[in-house]
Amino acid sequence: MRPPLLLAPLAWLLLVQAKDDTKAEDNLLVLTVATKETEGFRRFKRSAQFFNYKIQALGLGEDWSVDRGSTGGGQKVRLLKKALEKHADHEDLVILFIDSYDVVFASGPRELLRKFRQAKSQVVFSAEELIYPDRRLEAKYPTVSDGKRFLGSGGFIGYAPNLSTLVAEWEGQDSDSDQLFYTKIFLDPEKREQINITLDHRCRIFQNLDGALVLGDFAKAFTG
Repeated sequence: MRPPLLLAPLAWLLLVQAKDDTKAEDNLLVLTVATKETEGFRRFKRSAQFFNYKIQALGLGEDWSVDRGSTGGGQKVRLLKKALEKHADHEDLVILFIDSYDVVFASGPRELLRKFRQAKSQVVFSAEELIYPDRRLEAKYPTVSDGKRFLGSGGFIGYAPNLSTLVAEWEGQDSDSDQLFYTKIFLDPEKREQINITLDHRCRIFQNLDGALVLGDFAKAFTG
């Protein structure tokens, strides 16, 4: 993911309506990639602990692979694909895959699962105002009457078998773009229907502040 374009406390707020949740749901697994224990990662863990999420960090201790001139992120797909191998047959398991260095939680597991199920899709990706990394794909995106139009790879949630199908085709390099990989799948109507993917256009689950009008969009994180 590229850095935020506008100043904001964080690039992401996960969930849009804060509610107390004292018990984590047993059928939810939170996965993230963090190669180093940065301050952003520690902040992410504190917010997860506050809302009683159990998280599993992938890639700790690995070098982050980004070649000069590349967008990067493929390493996250590789690590996710490996982690999903043991969960592929768990039909009731919901997995949240989320960035951690610039993300905090704003409500608990019960609220997250409720909003995910309300979306009535097997996989829900975050949505962004700006298309990245290949602007030439803009014309292929479905139009939307309300909300953000473009896929963001920094956060998505879905059932384990569907996510396993999503990453099954990955054979790229660690320095390749994860966002471009997921974008091409989403823009393929057959694959989009097969995996049952939608975008969180109205930011009911993910509030992405990248490219946002901060005063307006930041407030949405705390409204219904």
